Amino acid sequence: MRIYHVVKNIVFSLLAKRTVGVRILLIKDEKILLVKHTYQPDWYTIGGGVESGETPRQAIERELQEEVGVVLNAPPELFSVYYSRNEKRDDYIIFYIGHAGAQELVTSSEIAEQQWFPANQLPPDLSPATRRRIQEYFKEIEISERW
Repeated sequence: MRIYHVVKNIVFSLLAKRTVGVRILLIKDEKILLVKHTYQPDWYTIGGGVESGETPRQAIERELQEEVGVVLNAPPELFSVYYSRNEKRDDYIIFYIGHAGAQELVTSSEIAEQQWFPANQLPPDLSPATRRRIQEYFKEIEISERW
């Protein structure tokens, strides 16, 4: 799976000048759902790319279903939009806050592990961007424009 993502990133860097992604801070009972991918270390929020013909909201709802089997209780709330310069392309990440409803067991070739963490007991190996987004949500730091 790691090779697939390396090749995909190379192709994107050659062909794509700009990408749009979505991520969500998913909350339920004062816990946050984080995932570990099969192709990179650390814990992350759920998300992925917006596909052609898809709205960002449709993309995050699809990613929630595909990666962790979650349906939201209500439409996700837009938190912020971020910019990232990654591998010679411009990335725009739309970040949502969502409250989890029903969750069914799904298997995803991209997700190695998922876990609900109490907001005050997050794992030490969070990705730096994930840590910043959580700190922004809890107003521990100012909201940045950069991912």
